[in-house]
Amino acid sequence: MKMNYYVAVDSGGTFSDCVVIGESGEMWTGKAPSTPPSFQLGVVDAVRDAASVMGMSLQELLGSTALFSHGTTVATNALLTRQGCRTAVITTRGHEDAILIGRTYQKVAGLSSDEVMDYSRHEKATPAYDPRYVRGVVERVDYAGNIVVPLSMVSLAAIEGELEAAGIEAVAVSLLWSFANPQHERQIRDYLLERHPQWVVTLSSELTPVIGEYERTATTAINAYLSIETKTYMNKLKSLLAEEGYRHRPLVMKSSGGIASIEHAMETPVALLTSGPAGGVMGAATLGGRLGQRNILTTDVGGTSFDVGMIVQGEPVFAQSPVFSKYQVTYPMIEVDSIGAGGGSIAWVEEGTGLLKVGPRSAGAVPGPVCYGRGGTQPTVTDANLVLGRMNPDFFLGGKHRLDAAGARRSMEPLAARLGIGVEELALGIVEIADSHMGDLVRKMSVEKGYDPASFALYAFGGAGPLHVCGYTRGTGIETAVIPPMSSVFSAYGIVQSDPAAVAEETLTLVLPCEPAALASALGRLQERALAELRDIAASFETIEIRREVLIRYQGQKQGVPVACDYPLQSAADIQRLMDDYDRVYEQQYGKGTAYRKAGLRISGLRVKAAAVQPPRSYSPGGGRAVAEPEPQYRDVYYRETGGWRATPFYVFDELPVGFDRQGPAIIISNHTTIYVAPDYSVRLDEGRNLVLTNNEGGDAT
Repeated sequence: MKMNYYVAVDSGGTFSDCVVIGESGEMWTGKAPSTPPSFQLGVVDAVRDAASVMGMSLQELLGSTALFSHGTTVATNALLTRQGCRTAVITTRGHEDAILIGRTYQKVAGLSSDEVMDYSRHEKATPAYDPRYVRGVVERVDYAGNIVVPLSMVSLAAIEGELEAAGIEAVAVSLLWSFANPQHERQIRDYLLERHPQWVVTLSSELTPVIGEYERTATTAINAYLSIETKTYMNKLKSLLAEEGYRHRPLVMKSSGGIASIEHAMETPVALLTSGPAGGVMGAATLGGRLGQRNILTTDVGGTSFDVGMIVQGEPVFAQSPVFSKYQVTYPMIEVDSIGAGGGSIAWVEEGTGLLKVGPRSAGAVPGPVCYGRGGTQPTVTDANLVLGRMNPDFFLGGKHRLDAAGARRSMEPLAARLGIGVEELALGIVEIADSHMGDLVRKMSVEKGYDPASFALYAFGGAGPLHVCGYTRGTGIETAVIPPMSSVFSAYGIVQSDPAAVAEETLTLVLPCEPAALASALGRLQERALAELRDIAASFETIEIRREVLIRYQGQKQGVPVACDYPLQSAADIQRLMDDYDRVYEQQYGKGTAYRKAGLRISGLRVKAAAVQPPRSYSPGGGRAVAEPEPQYRDVYYRETGGWRATPFYVFDELPVGFDRQGPAIIISNHTTIYVAPDYSVRLDEGRNLVLTNNEGGDAT
């Protein structure tokens, strides 16, 4: 009998990671360098690598694949590098400058408090549209959706002629109050596509029907700007998979934590901006459910970035005002905060101050760290770890690629000489600076939301997460970190475990207390929108889970706080319960005593998530059949605590028995990652082959 496989690939800036799960629970992984700009080649290479581990050809595996899911950075890369298509913006006449003004805070959007104080960073975002072709059309709709000024077809025709002459490829249409009445936006789309069917036209009233003129327009412009690049990539991937034997429709991971059809992904590339990182958060939610952990901080260290997410009571936390490349985006997204700190982050000395800096520039996949031997010349975090002895140069990627330790050391000598320190001290400094940046983000993600990090489990994954987790959890109050057995490909694991899901949002303004029927009716309409998107993947599902949230704020505030509403709204008592829940959630986020009911409450928006819940795809961790602890190999590792080298035990992960338990220092190597157990940490292998690190504060460091 032919087995069906579930395959997922997360394509990052440095590596493409693959996870394959069989019907009976077996799991295999694959990894291959990403191949920009033709990322689809790296995706297939990762599947080929997994197939080789399984003893199959690529064609045999894809021909037996029931479901292929994909997380991608194509949209993100196109936005960051400004390699989208030539995009025009049509808005209401008189409001052409709203997207450029950016509510006056675009210069500092997304910056940390320290960065805000650095005035050299106060720069506007490079436009994700052609600023020469922002046009205002004659029309006007009021806040209630009433047409005050009909759409002028003469005005529209003049704009269309200008855009045609300019060679425009995509158009973002975002009119004032269009979410209250989309009639004019739809008329504009029909007119433009009738004359230019090759154009991509994005409507704000369909993409993101929420209040906030600037944010809605920016989101719509970004979506149009990324449309052709994303569509081209998705079509290439779909064709390549079909050529290699895959017979079904590929699915794509969205930033909201669910998978969608590839066609939907082509139409809404803005939904893919945190596609891969969202997979890691969903993987942690799945694994946390198995381990009985409902409050989790997720940390993903890749080649170019460090990503942190949060799960509270089993549910991923959604971003309130996500910022990408200094543009505020209003599309539903799991909150994943990122900094430029990863294995490929480049070390450098700041001119003027003479201070050692690490990141945010990265060596990426090409040329990569110096030790990869692909032409890199600038020292990176990975090179520093290798110089310190924390990595075995003969066992990188399971021994498929030998690292150049001598080259890594040579690349650091000029920096060390400039700073007047030894190469080992420089390498320690590079790693510690990177760890410090990561630890700051972990604290920021939790403490600023009113949560104590010590009450959360921390999951470490990504190719470099297990190598740095002791460093970036130390000092945060977090005592326990979990490293899953598939940690280096964990985002791909989360993608393969994710359900088809859709999130719908809309603006609704109601003063609380309100009539229950009015709120229930609005939530019902939104639920139908989410279900309609689900049906784009399949006509029916056995189990559909609905999660409803009401965004509530105190009178005079700008931003609402989401409050779960998983109960019927039938009476005044239900509305009172909603208001009480808001006070509780508000104080959780902003501190006890901050709730002030006398200010008055107002609903500002609604959010509904519909998910086609499927049983988690079980897996057998495999390996670890030994019952006795294996004899380690010893290699020298450099420690600050001793000010020198120390013989340190190196273990092979697949040889460890369940129950393995020892005090650091120790290093555990697997095919795709290295786990560094610092002297003040201990490590234990649980029944699911998860490595559990515990901070003992006082472990032997000598």
